[in-house]
Amino acid sequence: MSRLLAAGLLLLVPALLAGCGRQQPASALVGTEAVAAEEREEVLSFTGTTLDGELFDLADLRGRVVVVNAWASWCAPCRTEMPAFVDLRAVTDPSDLAVVGLNVGDEPAAAQEFIDEQGVNFASVADPDGAILATIPGVPPKALPSTVILDREGRIAARIIGPADPVGLAREVGRVLGVTPALSGGPAS
Repeated sequence: MSRLLAAGLLLLVPALLAGCGRQQPASALVGTEAVAAEEREEVLSFTGTTLDGELFDLADLRGRVVVVNAWASWCAPCRTEMPAFVDLRAVTDPSDLAVVGLNVGDEPAAAQEFIDEQGVNFASVADPDGAILATIPGVPPKALPSTVILDREGRIAARIIGPADPVGLAREVGRVLGVTPALSGGPAS
């Protein structure tokens, strides 16, 4: 392989790993960041309407660990990671853990088709222009997919920028819950 091609691949790989719709500074990291309890920020409480037409207020979930996953139907890494969130929701007690989707930039029909195809078993808030996503501290605007795990006080305990893998997701959720969820799948397919 020529040095020029190798250098080009080195520049391209981080962009490909970053996921869909990524418009962020070069200093933003892709991957998982655990946040120590003393360094956790309060998440701006957001409200919205779910894709089912229900009113949603993030503050209503205080007292539970909350996983907020930003996704879009047109985002290939979002499709790849979604089974891990569906599985996580299926194997955890809803009184301890809530999973919430944040559907960014989709037409309602495309979002509903994605939910049906993926068997999504949790509510997703419509965020057609990405305004809600842009308010989440430490998450680059338009970063799809992205996930934040909130502790019981609503503070960010972990961020996953880019696609979440089932093992890493279970590890981070377990760390915040103080247990280890047993997910059935291997890598999301």
